[in-house]
Amino acid sequence: MTPDQNSKADPGRFRVHLEELNSIARMTAFVMLLLCIFWSFTVNQVVSMWLEIVPLPTGPNNENLSVYGPFDWIQMRWSVVILLSMVTMLPMVSVFTYKFAKPGLFPRERNWLIAVLILTTTVVPFSIVVIWAFGIPTLFDFIRISGTPEGILVRYDAASIFSLGLGFTWVMVVWSVTTITLSLSRVFGMVSSGKTRFRNRLLAISSGIIILTLPVEYDGLKLLIAIMMVFLAAAISQTAPVKMTLWGPNGNIDSTT
Repeated sequence: MTPDQNSKADPGRFRVHLEELNSIARMTAFVMLLLCIFWSFTVNQVVSMWLEIVPLPTGPNNENLSVYGPFDWIQMRWSVVILLSMVTMLPMVSVFTYKFAKPGLFPRERNWLIAVLILTTTVVPFSIVVIWAFGIPTLFDFIRISGTPEGILVRYDAASIFSLGLGFTWVMVVWSVTTITLSLSRVFGMVSSGKTRFRNRLLAISSGIIILTLPVEYDGLKLLIAIMMVFLAAAISQTAPVKMTLWGPNGNIDSTT
């Protein structure tokens, strides 16, 4: 009997799963709140440390770095707080996700989910560190080398700088998760008719997330970025080999392959 058939045979079990999901959601929200409170007391030091490695001529006391809108600093500050909190709680969310999904999965699906969660938990934080420690400073270094018009005092909008960084980070996170999920789906044989079973849905969700969540600094580029991200994720994942016996459309082993 399949996991789905077990759920249909026992309606009370479905109610238990809903209660467990509600418990996980409340626990996650509570931990997220605690982490946001913690990071809110240290975010200023984190921002100051990052500004020290950014190769921008902001002056000895950062006098050339300004915040022009009354709420820009609040928005920027809490965006960084939420990003740090999400990265910090990623291992806990991965454990909760696996424990909740495990009873309803086939053995191969469990192995696939474990691999996705492990890679996501390691790749995403590493990507964020690389982006903020090396990627964004390198970009600003290139801008600085390009030069500025003579006789013009250059001032930098701190909120826009962090919004650009947060937007780029979010694109890389969504792209990484999408690519890892699609690639491991092929490795674990979750393929039907030559394509990953949920490929189109996942690509549509990922592109929608990018279009809806990128900051205003990316207006005019959101659709292009989403298309490029989807294309790269699909193209790279297609290079992953199908290592196991393919599945049929209903999740059973496809005897025709």
